[in-house]
Amino acid sequence: MPADDKTRRVFCIGTADTKLDELRFLADSVRSNLAAFSSSSSSKVDVTIVDVSVGRNDSGSGSVHNVTDFAFVSRNEILRSDSEAADQLPEDRGEAVDVMSKALGIFLTKSQNDGVLAGAIGVGGSGGTALISPALRSLPIGVPKVIVSTVASGRTDHYVGTSDLVLFPSIVDVCGINSVSRVVLSNAAAAFGGMVIGRVERGESGGEGGKSTVGLTMFGVTTSCVNAVKERLEKEGYETLVFHATGVGGRAMESLVKEGFIKGVLDITTTEVADYVVGGVMACDASRFDATLEKGIPLVLSVGALDMVNFGAKDTIPSNFQNRKIHEHNKQVSLMRTTLDESKKFASFIADKLNKSSSKVVVCLPQKGVSALDAPGMSFYDPEATATLINEFKSLIQTNEDRQVKVYPHHINDPEFANALVDSFLEISKKSHLQSTLQVASPEPSQQVHESSVAQINFSSYETNPRSLSDFPGAKPETLQRTWAILQQLRDQINKGIPIIGAGAGTGISAKFEEAGGVDLIVLYNSGRFRMAGRGSLAGLLPFADANAVVLDMANEVLPVVKKVPVLAGVCGTDPFRRMDFFLRQVESIGFFGVQNFPTVGLFDGNFRQNLEETGMGYRLEVEMIEKAHKMGLLTTPYAFNEDEAVEMAKGGADIIVAHMGLTTAGSIGAKTAVSLEESVVRVQNIADAAHRINPNAIVLCHGGPISSPKEAEFVLKNTKGVNGFYGASSMERLPVEQAITSTMQQYKSISFH
Repeated sequence: MPADDKTRRVFCIGTADTKLDELRFLADSVRSNLAAFSSSSSSKVDVTIVDVSVGRNDSGSGSVHNVTDFAFVSRNEILRSDSEAADQLPEDRGEAVDVMSKALGIFLTKSQNDGVLAGAIGVGGSGGTALISPALRSLPIGVPKVIVSTVASGRTDHYVGTSDLVLFPSIVDVCGINSVSRVVLSNAAAAFGGMVIGRVERGESGGEGGKSTVGLTMFGVTTSCVNAVKERLEKEGYETLVFHATGVGGRAMESLVKEGFIKGVLDITTTEVADYVVGGVMACDASRFDATLEKGIPLVLSVGALDMVNFGAKDTIPSNFQNRKIHEHNKQVSLMRTTLDESKKFASFIADKLNKSSSKVVVCLPQKGVSALDAPGMSFYDPEATATLINEFKSLIQTNEDRQVKVYPHHINDPEFANALVDSFLEISKKSHLQSTLQVASPEPSQQVHESSVAQINFSSYETNPRSLSDFPGAKPETLQRTWAILQQLRDQINKGIPIIGAGAGTGISAKFEEAGGVDLIVLYNSGRFRMAGRGSLAGLLPFADANAVVLDMANEVLPVVKKVPVLAGVCGTDPFRRMDFFLRQVESIGFFGVQNFPTVGLFDGNFRQNLEETGMGYRLEVEMIEKAHKMGLLTTPYAFNEDEAVEMAKGGADIIVAHMGLTTAGSIGAKTAVSLEESVVRVQNIADAAHRINPNAIVLCHGGPISSPKEAEFVLKNTKGVNGFYGASSMERLPVEQAITSTMQQYKSISFH
């Protein structure tokens, strides 16, 4: 499959050395169903067979000749996805499966990040399922993922984990096409095809925009509480996800926390800890609570159902527990009342986690009972045990401004306690937002962003959902706050009908007087130095100097003379001799406010561009640079040359997307070949529309080609929608200098002294 092929694809995965007939049948059925379900040509999705054979014979070269009717990815191509994998698989089959599974995961993740993956379906026995399932589990929730498997019944948690992977029972062994396998594979292909086309045609996310998502944990004995909390939160404008606290439920919730789906947690039902400590069947593991605390999102925690340990049928309870107080919930589920000593252990486990965290946490404790069974007249009612649990939490948790313990004279299922939980959550959510947006360090005096702008900012007008530090794992608070302040100022300006103007600067005097003229943003990159030295801007793309070193050198000239306007660095994201995360830290520490992707391969086309992409020096590296800068909280203003690149940059978190129309045409060293001004309007609009489909809040500017003066910029802005200004480089410094010096010289030469 060509490296630059961005066609949306589904991957049919299996071991072609033993399952080629089944793979071909499955792929053919998937293709037929995709065509049948698709309602428009825009929903077109291609089918690719992926070989993950681990046998000693190399199927990568032989089997492909038998798959002429489908795109085919050989096992060698999969192995090459993992830079750490050897050219040959290990002789030990178990080791070979592990190596191939890891490489498949890397391949699928890259396909997902590149916007190629529309879904994945595998087929296999126990070995194939063990190989394929980890890779499919690693894909985001919502990406269709299915395995037709011989082990799709019984204990499947180690295959599925906390993902939305679907295991489809094969009924018979995956061994040839017969009357049963034909029906099963056809049905699986139809189900999978429906998932893929449904997701493609409704939009890839399918999420409910505009609402922050909160995770809740529930058990049958805390249902009244959780339902009341859920109802109140939804009235407050939150989306709620409820997880059954069965061990898997807690892991599923924390998996979504890690992926950023969940922005806050009310961990009301922590009974999984009891099973973990005592040895029940619905236990969490030692990492319980870690994801939520590490992510730093608001957490309200309670002690729901810590009065019980879960087992199966009564006769499966271990013999050493047979004399304990047992409640038979049903024939398959038995509950055991916890003791005073066990309650102390639960409190210790949870308190140790919370005391090590700097997150905002409130622990809410109900004095009159922790479950429906812990109430007067019910089988687990034990005021002494409940009091011990509550007191142990109070004594062990080290309270401070961010870690609070609140005790209420209510039962956990009382409406008053549910309201107290929500009140606590709303309080710390507000504090978390204020801390991440207002309490930050001031910018350096030489780089002030319009005085008092940070303190006066109103983020509710900037985005529907306020963002927090947890979305920017590499960001310094002061950097992130500074970026948000800049964006708020720019949005206020747009709302007033004033265009955003950015300018390139190749010299200190250019930057100084761009600021004097009222420019909003200044960008330094190596082409500025070349063009102000009388060379064409494209010199910055040729091997005449180290582009990133030039920018750092230019900083010494420009940053000291710019007093208020944000200055950004043009970063060569494809530079193979720099570790980009370290280089971006250097850019930040010098005093740059953000970055732009220049030099950029976007100015190349034809075979040369294709070869750059094929050899790992393509535009994707620039996207990855912008993604890293965004996570650091830096302002990101990348160039995009077409709709696909705009989508990639928007997904990468770009704040401002600059629609690049090519090299500026005017002046003595400008380009002579370019699109027309009218065609630029169409292209700029397409880029803006593509960016706004991903991020409606993205600011879009136009740049380059025939847009070389205020007149052309005005024409484009008046004939497009959602385009907010102009970014100029040659048009901002080279052309004005050419014109001013030429005119001034002509005036001097016209002096008459006779």
